[in-house]
Amino acid sequence: MVYKLDLIDRKILMELDTDARASFAKIGKRIGVGKNNVQYRVARLIEDGVIKKFVLQPSLAKLGLFLGKIYLQMSGYTEQTDESIYKFLLNDKRISWVAKCEGNWDMMLGAYVENVQQFNKLRNDFFERFGQYVNNYDVVFLTEGRTSQRTYLLNKKSFHSKKVEDFMGKGKIKLKKNDVNILRFISNNARFSYTEVAKKFRMNVKTVQSRIKKMEQMGIIQGYVTFLDIRKIGYNFFKLCLHTRGKTQSVNDIVKYCLELPNVVHVIESVGPWEVELEIETENLQDFYDLMHNIRNKFSDSIKKTDFVVIVDEVKLDFFPAWY
Repeated sequence: MVYKLDLIDRKILMELDTDARASFAKIGKRIGVGKNNVQYRVARLIEDGVIKKFVLQPSLAKLGLFLGKIYLQMSGYTEQTDESIYKFLLNDKRISWVAKCEGNWDMMLGAYVENVQQFNKLRNDFFERFGQYVNNYDVVFLTEGRTSQRTYLLNKKSFHSKKVEDFMGKGKIKLKKNDVNILRFISNNARFSYTEVAKKFRMNVKTVQSRIKKMEQMGIIQGYVTFLDIRKIGYNFFKLCLHTRGKTQSVNDIVKYCLELPNVVHVIESVGPWEVELEIETENLQDFYDLMHNIRNKFSDSIKKTDFVVIVDEVKLDFFPAWY
């Protein structure tokens, strides 16, 4: 059953998409409703599963990490084997993202790693156990990522209404143990209270506040976003991979253009079989096709081919590695 969002719900989700830590009072003031009304609606959206969690966006490079992904075409296994595969992936702390999909690939994995050797070990461990079920696979490494607001919620198309963040910063920063503990604790709990964090680690509230503020200023914490189950509101999640001719200016033009499209929520540049990967949310397949053809026609001289999948379920998604 699709959850029907009214205009106030949509405005609240837009505000939380911009800043998941925005207070109910601040949100209410911005959209012209009372604080208690905002609080009630957010609680209802959480209870009904529209809002899955509030997460922080860390800078991978400033943690000395990068994101490696494996996109897999699978076949020849039973339902019991399928359960074994996903149990393995969910229990492996090295793996931060697991998605079930339909299209060019059947399964997608992602891991934050410090070097290629670490990533290769993870890949080999998976193939040692389940390689017999893999027909084909692609490996891709993220080099730069940008995220935009879900302006489609309000039928807005203006680039300037969007928030654009780089997922990756510049230069590793050595963190103290307490800072790592704090990051891990708040990574899937972005609407934390400083008192809650202080109690957890037996620290002074002002110290916790100071440490988090410093990590924000240094760019280690790049922002706080709201993670939705878009299927609950009648939308589908697609990945569109653009194989380009590799010219820097053309890639830059594609990235800039796609960031202006309301239904494109992430634009990722990568090293692998393709150079640009888009994450797109639309109400139906035809809307996705129309958007895809729009992009292909706009950059027909630059895009050689496209691959796409529908993300059926993200069964694991952590923005901070459990092993760090």
